Amino acid sequence: MNVTQEYDEHARSTRETDYIASTGEGADGIVRIELDGAGRLWDVVLDPQVTELTVDELRTALFDAITAAQAGMPAPGFETSVADVTTAAERRFAEISEVLHDLSRRAARR
Repeated sequence: MNVTQEYDEHARSTRETDYIASTGEGADGIVRIELDGAGRLWDVVLDPQVTELTVDELRTALFDAITAAQAGMPAPGFETSVADVTTAAERRFAEISEVLHDLSRRAARR
């Protein structure tokens, strides 16, 4: 097992948030940065064409990708509001299910 693979397995197994929350690209997609839900680096994806970039172009592409990924992060509290909406939707669905069940029982009695 190589060092990068060991890092990948360790990093992914210790994440508090197990999803990619935002991505950003640089140099027309040759460089892609992925951030997890806490804004931490999840992955760096480099197209093989990255070898054609100069050091300055690569540096710029990395900065562009990181900046774009950070700009795409959900606003603070977004996860909480999604959880709140999900809870409210589940509660509403339970109420609707109960009403439909009652209607079904009433219809069966007729």
